[in-house]
Amino acid sequence: MIGPVPPPIHGESLAIRHLTESEDTREKFQVTVINTNRKRVNSGGKFSLIKIFQDIGSAIRVRRIVGKGQADIVYLSISQTKLGLIRDAVIILLVSGKVNQIVAHLHGNNLKNVLESLHPILTKFIFNMMKKIDTGIVLSRGLSQNFMNLPKRLEVIPNGIGRNLIRAQEIESFSKVKNGEGHCFTILYLSNLIEAKGFSHLILAAMDLLRQHANIQLLLAGQVYDRKLFEQLMNRVAQERLDSRIRYLGTVTGVKKKQLLLKSDVMALPTSYKIEGQPISIIEGMAAGLPIISSSQGAIPELIEDSGIVLDVINRYSIAAAIKSLITDKALYEQYALNGRKTFLKKYTMDHYIEGLISVFERGDTDEEKNLIRHQLFLS
Repeated sequence: MIGPVPPPIHGESLAIRHLTESEDTREKFQVTVINTNRKRVNSGGKFSLIKIFQDIGSAIRVRRIVGKGQADIVYLSISQTKLGLIRDAVIILLVSGKVNQIVAHLHGNNLKNVLESLHPILTKFIFNMMKKIDTGIVLSRGLSQNFMNLPKRLEVIPNGIGRNLIRAQEIESFSKVKNGEGHCFTILYLSNLIEAKGFSHLILAAMDLLRQHANIQLLLAGQVYDRKLFEQLMNRVAQERLDSRIRYLGTVTGVKKKQLLLKSDVMALPTSYKIEGQPISIIEGMAAGLPIISSSQGAIPELIEDSGIVLDVINRYSIAAAIKSLITDKALYEQYALNGRKTFLKKYTMDHYIEGLISVFERGDTDEEKNLIRHQLFLS
């Protein structure tokens, strides 16, 4: 398996970690992982010698493992930057004809844009390499155009999280507190704090609502990348003495994240991040029975369905209006919450995610002799 694993934490790295650590995966395959993660998720595509040497090191390791006949399947979490795509094309060149199957998994929505922006010489090389991909995987049907019909086959496998991460009884228990008199309506932002993900619009919307004496609080959780913008906004929050209602919690994981989801009333991710695919944080919100406020970026509209509000325009005013509608319309709130939980259980559990990927890996072996050999799954 070739791809990013935490740290740092982001949707793609979490999805790959779940796959590599799954008992079902480990039972069926011998797994080797090559980590391609960068230190900063918003530095993608920027030239640096460190990245070049890191990518050369990854390619050398791939060549050594495949050259020894230690890989039957190459799973490549395909990059959405020019530099990363060149690396991936070289990896495909190195493994083509030496393994039974090449699987490329797209975890976002920027691949087509990158392919169309390449120099003609690079375009020919990378297109030829992508035609060697046996199966391309996307998160939703709406993202399939990113592969430009280059792989031999396309599959749709949505992201997923553990079915029992949040149980129905836990949601019911916290709902009693939320329905109590004087409850402070809690808005949760659970993602890396990158400007394009809309955290600044959300903070400004919360400030507007608090000035109107709305009984709300905004909790932000995730790693800060656009530090200057974040500090400017939080200084304004402090100056207006709103810092008890707009709080940054840092990066939260495990039990702390679960408690945060259960205590919140709505999840907001007003993103325009160009590589956004199918945010795992939104799936976590749906699992917790939280109505979602988000955008039409990537596969988000298909993900949310009838579980929240998809904003056509992203600014402080549209976000504030969406929050108001969920506070004042209790029936709408309950409908979105119920729909989100049902949709999660039906489509976006970890069981569905892992089963879908394993079925792709196993279907690639049609020769009976190959089926007698224990698979070695090489994640790139």
